Amino acid sequence: MVMTRRDFHAGLAAALAMAAVCLPVAAKEYRSADVHPEDYPTVMAVKFMSDYIKQKTNGKDSIKVYTGNQLGGEKDTIEQTKLGGLDLVRINVAPMNNIVPETMVPTMPFLFRSKEHMRKVLDGPIGDEILKAAEAQGFVGLAFYDSGARSLYTVKKPVKSLADAKGMKIRVQQSDLWVSLLQAMGANATPMPYGEVYTALQQGIIDGQENPLSIIWASRLYEVQKYLSLTGHVYSPVVIMISDAFYNSLPEDLQKIVVEAFEEVRPVARKMVEDQETELVEQLREKGMEVNTVEPEAFQAKMGGVYDDFVKNVGKEAKEFIDRIKEVR
Repeated sequence: MVMTRRDFHAGLAAALAMAAVCLPVAAKEYRSADVHPEDYPTVMAVKFMSDYIKQKTNGKDSIKVYTGNQLGGEKDTIEQTKLGGLDLVRINVAPMNNIVPETMVPTMPFLFRSKEHMRKVLDGPIGDEILKAAEAQGFVGLAFYDSGARSLYTVKKPVKSLADAKGMKIRVQQSDLWVSLLQAMGANATPMPYGEVYTALQQGIIDGQENPLSIIWASRLYEVQKYLSLTGHVYSPVVIMISDAFYNSLPEDLQKIVVEAFEEVRPVARKMVEDQETELVEQLREKGMEVNTVEPEAFQAKMGGVYDDFVKNVGKEAKEFIDRIKEVR
């Protein structure tokens, strides 16, 4: 069952009952963006954050979320946030890879043993280091949220083995790391903004794409592709980035509230994704998709070059990052 605003407010009221904060009188509506539709879990999470901020500021401050690519794709909204046109943005970490190389860390294939392992890493010192690295590029990284394990989805034939993936034109996020990842599988990696994927699948420009289950459902991509192959090659985190200039313009009380809002809503956002994932495989079957399992070891064995590229791009700290992550229990 996906959490609603009513559910969220019931818990929020108790949390705020003892919190009274003196804040400036001037009201502000923070501008945020997301490529996903209104009912997508991470969009709902940012709206819950807005509710939290609004209640903590006695109705003075809130977040307005521009959804469904209204302000452009993720690369566009990252740039707008850096330049101050947006105050914050909810994005997958992949479009940040070429801007902040450390953000490649949580997108490495088959790195996390489970979603619990991923969360322990990203909620701890390693995650803090990755977020802090964004400061040099004009961003304040607030928190990592989940978006689910990523799998392959294709139009004409399923991917049950590496041989099936060979030569297929698979859309990837606009990141050198993701190009390297799909090429390692033998596919013809095709970088493309998310907003173009549905039409590209429909017109046969690409043979498939890779994404979490929730994106397939929210964007109705099951209408233009038949096969789902549960590769689970990456546990896909998303990140909330806030403009450094905007954050520093806030008084200290408001800075604290903004940070608290993202931390408070993180478990809510994760639960929404979890609830969806337990249901979506069957729902996609009902929509006509053929669901296939794969042996992940064969795919994982081909990822050596991806890790070599990661070390080359991030530097000597790269291997240390990987070793530290593997040690987290």
